[in-house]
Amino acid sequence: MAERLNLVTGALGFTGSYVVRELLRAGQCVVGTDLPGALANQELRAVARSVGVDTSHPELELVPADLLDPGSLDALFRRPVTHVFHPASLYDYSASLERLRRINVQGTRNLVQALSGADLERFVHWSTCGVFGKPYTAADGQRVNVPFSEESSSPKTEPPGSPGPAGTHLVNEYSQSKWEQEQVMWAAHREDGLPLTVVRPAPIYGPGSDYGHGGIILAIAQGFLPAIPADAKNFITTSVHVADTARLAVFLADRDDTLGEDYDAVDSSIISYHEFLHYIALLTGRKMRDVPVVPMESLRLVMMGGASAWTWLERRLRVPRVRVFEVQSTPYICSSYWLDNAKSRSTGFEYSYPDVREGLKETVAWYRERGWLTDRRRSLYVGREGSKDTPTAP
Repeated sequence: MAERLNLVTGALGFTGSYVVRELLRAGQCVVGTDLPGALANQELRAVARSVGVDTSHPELELVPADLLDPGSLDALFRRPVTHVFHPASLYDYSASLERLRRINVQGTRNLVQALSGADLERFVHWSTCGVFGKPYTAADGQRVNVPFSEESSSPKTEPPGSPGPAGTHLVNEYSQSKWEQEQVMWAAHREDGLPLTVVRPAPIYGPGSDYGHGGIILAIAQGFLPAIPADAKNFITTSVHVADTARLAVFLADRDDTLGEDYDAVDSSIISYHEFLHYIALLTGRKMRDVPVVPMESLRLVMMGGASAWTWLERRLRVPRVRVFEVQSTPYICSSYWLDNAKSRSTGFEYSYPDVREGLKETVAWYRERGWLTDRRRSLYVGREGSKDTPTAP
């Protein structure tokens, strides 16, 4: 067997940096790749170091590459890469479907084409729980509060070319791009024998992120989310700590029985949006009030209209916008997401943060130590066409 050499895409991104950390802690050699601008970004390097990544480690080589530049990807595989960890994607609820497809779908297709001929032992791909679509509600007359599992409709279970999950629908363009991206991976597994394992994380949080769940924490801490409808008690939210996604991926890559399998990455918490947001408010020292007469569905409609207007102001007049206040994220507001982690746990993997409350305490402490809780630059955003410039891991 050849000496193991791990390639990590998006190596200075939120998830990628934790994968690099996990592999280095295991004493393995790592080639970390990211966009040239990301590797030159001293702030990204500082954040990576703050979460435990030694960017000068003798077993780590950082190499610039771009998923949209096949030549730069070909150069990566001149090395004897045996394992690929691919968390790099454009995670941006303000990006257009065209841009999401270009980076997430065509970029991943470029990566798969570049590694043809490589003597790979495993390719671990990051998808998202969003590919399961929108959960049923009581108004649909269907079973409700039944968790999505690996047996649910997904890019793996549906025929090639299927536009989305059976019986429900994808809620935004980001999820659409990730559905199509995962289809590329399963096609490569079936047709070309790519040694694939897929991880589908719940919304990821932890030290180092100011978007997604991290953006929600900052929005609450800075007073942008002072209230929530009381009926948020009836909606489940789901999470996974970033360290657990990295640990799970590395764990699965070392097992023969995980080849060709998919795994939901999610903690064991059953927690409502109401409790989740109020708990963050407690940790950050903010008041969170209940709105008794406005249901979540009404809030979703109001926020969708408000997000559309605010995005227009940001793009046309460069009015700073709260980053997590986006049209594509509003469908999550009145959805009750529950994911089943039984399959990942059946492998013997143990989550370090099975309860989101413990992980949030550590995360908020990290933000506080670094001044993020009060740094408006972390929560407010003005960008070209409403999109961030660099792909980041989901």
